[in-house]
Amino acid sequence: MISPIFFTFKKMKKIAFVLLVLFTGAMSHAQDFQKRNVTVLPGSDLTIIGDSNIAAFQCEFETSYLNGTQQITYSQTGNEIKFTGAILSLNNRGFDCGSKGINRDFHDLLKTDQYPRIQLEINQVTLLSPSRGLATVNITIAEKQKKYEVPVNIKNGEIAEFRGRLEVNIKNFNLEPPKKLFGMIVVKDVIEIDFNLLVKK
Repeated sequence: MISPIFFTFKKMKKIAFVLLVLFTGAMSHAQDFQKRNVTVLPGSDLTIIGDSNIAAFQCEFETSYLNGTQQITYSQTGNEIKFTGAILSLNNRGFDCGSKGINRDFHDLLKTDQYPRIQLEINQVTLLSPSRGLATVNITIAEKQKKYEVPVNIKNGEIAEFRGRLEVNIKNFNLEPPKKLFGMIVVKDVIEIDFNLLVKK
């Protein structure tokens, strides 16, 4: 007959072994996370394109408003890369729509005086091929955050290039398109964000 003490000892050894495996796996996973300093270069392009019942307009971001080098944390499992701290913070005043009147309407739309920044945070990129990916991005406008999946073209190198396009309905951020001339000129709800980011690693 097996003694209860021997049975309990075997059971404790088994539990200890399982915990050791789990702990080792967790440590190995934690070591997969890497830190890297990155800089979005001034040659990058970011444009917001809108339309009205009269004419289209576009507002280009002056990249000198971008912050300098920042540190991000990332890990890769298979074709999925997860990020922490990959945030692009855009000062609304950095956008130029081509004229004072359109600039004023643009900032009225975004409530710039109250919410001076647009924030784009990359959470994950799923690599579909060496040159294509699908990015999961949180966009915050007027303190309202929405998650989007954005197809991205990728060009690797010492200076990496990320190019993509995203359509956003501004009403999802509780923003109301401006109307001019007693409602005769109406800005459409959907705007397009085009970007071509040059990133030095």
